[in-house]
Amino acid sequence: MQAIPFDHFEVGQVIDTLGRTITEADIVNFTCVTGIKLPVFTDDHFCRKHTPYGGRITPGLLTAAYAVGMMEGVLGANILAALQLDHFVFKKIVKPGATLRTRVTILEKRDTSDGKRGVMKVGVGVINEEDAEVASFEATFLMRKEVVEY
Repeated sequence: MQAIPFDHFEVGQVIDTLGRTITEADIVNFTCVTGIKLPVFTDDHFCRKHTPYGGRITPGLLTAAYAVGMMEGVLGANILAALQLDHFVFKKIVKPGATLRTRVTILEKRDTSDGKRGVMKVGVGVINEEDAEVASFEATFLMRKEVVEY
């Protein structure tokens, strides 16, 4: 896979990624790895009885992590480091079985002081199968300028 070169991105450009479906196994693995024990994420019976959701839901941070993973298809190996993640908003619940995609909007772009790398700030929207935005945040990345294939 070859990433889009840094110089080919334009401020205002919008790119949608391919989708990914959230599974029960994804939620179980994420809550186990992170140590999250909230019943709204781990206990389907509790959720059916005590919440308006009809079952367990996906942690917002898992939704955000999937968005970052899906961005790899856009930014790929050109990412050297995440510099900042900001303004997380979780707008709608995500249930197991939802298929999400990431909408990346290029907000800012500049060369580093030595001109060898770039810094790019993107707006990230997580979109469900009904075309509704379920989460959003901003991310700033240090980017390599040369194209890397992997």
